[in-house]
Amino acid sequence: MQAKIKTQTFMKQITLLAIMIAVAFGGFAQMLGNLSIEGKIINPQSQWVTLSVLGGGQMVTIDSSKVSDNNSFYISTNIKETNFYQLSNGTEQYTILILEPNEQVKITINGEQMLQPTNINGSKQTQQLYSMLMEINKFDTEQKKLEADYQAISKSTDPDKEAKTKALIGLFQESNKKKESYIKNAINSNPSLATLLFLEQLPIEKNLDLYKKIDKALYPKYKNNDFVLSIHDKVESSNSLSIGSPAPEIALQSPEGDIIKLSSLKGKVVLIDFWASWCSPCRRDNPHNVKLYEKYKNKGFEIYAVSLDKTKSNWVKAIKDDNLSWVHVSDLRYWQSKAAKTYGVKSIPFTVLLDKEGNVIATKLRGEALDRKLKEIFGE
Repeated sequence: MQAKIKTQTFMKQITLLAIMIAVAFGGFAQMLGNLSIEGKIINPQSQWVTLSVLGGGQMVTIDSSKVSDNNSFYISTNIKETNFYQLSNGTEQYTILILEPNEQVKITINGEQMLQPTNINGSKQTQQLYSMLMEINKFDTEQKKLEADYQAISKSTDPDKEAKTKALIGLFQESNKKKESYIKNAINSNPSLATLLFLEQLPIEKNLDLYKKIDKALYPKYKNNDFVLSIHDKVESSNSLSIGSPAPEIALQSPEGDIIKLSSLKGKVVLIDFWASWCSPCRRDNPHNVKLYEKYKNKGFEIYAVSLDKTKSNWVKAIKDDNLSWVHVSDLRYWQSKAAKTYGVKSIPFTVLLDKEGNVIATKLRGEALDRKLKEIFGE
């Protein structure tokens, strides 16, 4: 009986010890974090390597490590989600990383060429990023040489100058086509945060299907990522402004304080004009728009002007000074204008022409191009 009691006591002690060890190691694991970066830095420019994350449009430092005597460093930290990070070493140069929770990354970098890491293991998206970058750099190097050759021949007295420059232009265009084809194929085969960094080398107007594909692949997974959100906004605005699609509703205040809806102008051909009193190109366009308005307003033409002003007095003064007698609205939120965000406005002046049903006819029409389109719609 006594032996049995001793055995039970011993087992309880063993169990308690096991629990204490588990807690200790659990706490140790938490202290180590769910991400580790074991690195070697050749030609260090500083005694410290810093890890930062993209947050709120800027890089925020989350951890750092002192470089040892043998040029190695070790960072262990906790991250909540996959994102873009950067390693820096005391200069403006940095190494871009795409890190996921629970990764154990090993990397070798050169402090004098931070964007050219020589070895990366343990981070698939970072590996993909630099694999693509190496291939694209080959095209860029080729094109720089062609540009240099073109400049040299252009300044020479070579009797075959015209033929040679024409041939170089052809080679440059061919290289650029191959580069675009490579980027498209890489994105199509494996859309990821890594491929996202190269997507904007392809104009959205010519590659909308590709933008939609990467948006569909990434937006559900990375809804808080700034880069993913930027692409998502572009796709959304492109969808809403595609020819023949209904224009998104706008409902903003006039200078008099009345809410005027865009939809209230259905039955007329409407030019949505994003502008501002501080925008010189917009103000230069206004006299031409005044002439067009006077010419076509009695035929069913209206201008719905959305101002990106911040100050009401400046907005109202510009309307009066430029003699703008059409519909004016604004929320006075500058580039944070709700309507501008909905329409994907990145620069002004920006116009959208609508038919009588409120569907998009064309975008970005100004000057003579707008004049020709209105003549086509209304006749002389």
